[in-house]
Amino acid sequence: MCVTFLSRDRGLSSMSANTSFGMSCEESYTSHFFGSIRRRILFSIAAIVGWLSLVLLYFAFWATGFTLFQDIVIVIVSLLLLGGILLSAWVSFGLKFTGRWD
Repeated sequence: MCVTFLSRDRGLSSMSANTSFGMSCEESYTSHFFGSIRRRILFSIAAIVGWLSLVLLYFAFWATGFTLFQDIVIVIVSLLLLGGILLSAWVSFGLKFTGRWD
């Protein structure tokens, strides 16, 4: 968290709230930005791999009692659920940085 203050010597300055790490506001912002995006990318990859493995397990073991149409509907619904989960993760990321584009 960066705080802007007015100094007699230097005019307007910014100070980072995490002074124990010795990072400036710009460094703190970029490390928070890339740390947050890294988690979302890893989550997206894990969710897609998990979805693919569950679909393959479904077709290998549990799809025997359903018709082809029911199998297609189940895969489409699971894909929509995956899309909703990934969309919520990335929308929350985008909304976090909306006010910082000057």
